[in-house]
Amino acid sequence: MRIIFTLLISICSFCSFSQSNKIHEFNLPFKNPYSNRDSMVYNVGDNLSLTYYKPKVTDIFVNFIRDMRDFGYVISRKKSLPWIGAVGGSTALLVAFDRETLEGSQNLMRSIGIDGEKKYGDLKIGNTAIYEYPKNFNSFLYSIGEGMPSLLISAGFYIRGISSKDYRALQTANQLMEEFLSMGVTCQVIKHISGRQSPWRTTSGTGRWDVFPNQSEYMKNVSNYDAFPSGHMATLMCTTTILANNYPEYKLIRPIGYGIMAAVGLAMMNNEVHWLSDYPLAIGIGYVMGKVISQRGRKISFTNPTYSNIINNISVYPSYYNSNSFGVSLVYHLD
Repeated sequence: MRIIFTLLISICSFCSFSQSNKIHEFNLPFKNPYSNRDSMVYNVGDNLSLTYYKPKVTDIFVNFIRDMRDFGYVISRKKSLPWIGAVGGSTALLVAFDRETLEGSQNLMRSIGIDGEKKYGDLKIGNTAIYEYPKNFNSFLYSIGEGMPSLLISAGFYIRGISSKDYRALQTANQLMEEFLSMGVTCQVIKHISGRQSPWRTTSGTGRWDVFPNQSEYMKNVSNYDAFPSGHMATLMCTTTILANNYPEYKLIRPIGYGIMAAVGLAMMNNEVHWLSDYPLAIGIGYVMGKVISQRGRKISFTNPTYSNIINNISVYPSYYNSNSFGVSLVYHLD
């Protein structure tokens, strides 16, 4: 149970910030490229309305460049320094306990009958394998973060958007495709720099770090270098953030998304693909990129500014005091 609690605290430290700022957008110094397009207004409750502009399929590739630019801007701001420090500090702290948490998570998963062995079968058309499908529950959980679910969700929103002429659904579909590109590039760049060894490649310690590894050796032995950060966790966080920001009236998106993240995180430790310390940076990247992507192509309006100001100044954070004491802190920020 302590392993589960540690993982959930790692996730909730970022998710609480997301939850308390769900109607916020980053203040970016860039022009809105959609202002001259047709738009639709959606009243989503809580004195909040969202205006969505008509998207184009080509926006996916144009916005990919903007996503990388805006992501760089957000993380380089002075106000982002405390969060960068929190990511770095939590990562360093968790590295010290990586072997203990890895073995503890495996014991926990096995105690409830979840085998950590990777088991896949080939889905074929004729003699050609087109997809590897999971053959046990742990492999199923692992596959959730591989990107295919996000692509299928995107296809569902695209079908709905076309059939119902729904700009919000079409923007969401585009944004999930943007995420597939943005998360892939961002996480791969960091993986190729950090060079961290996956748990299954080492029998002791917390894995070797080979900063700026030889790229030829990297490609020959990927699992010897690509553990940090977790692309699966970053993708799941980004997907959850995009869906929750576009559909704030559906309050269960975040709890369900975060619950899936916790389950997938345990599964990836169970099959020795990732260490617990691979997750904080991944969650941070996924959150920031999700916020950047989801605020493009729309405009937020409050029908009651006074109400919105009160909500904007309230933050909820998890509080962890010791192994026997934890709770929730409610903070009101004075202007």
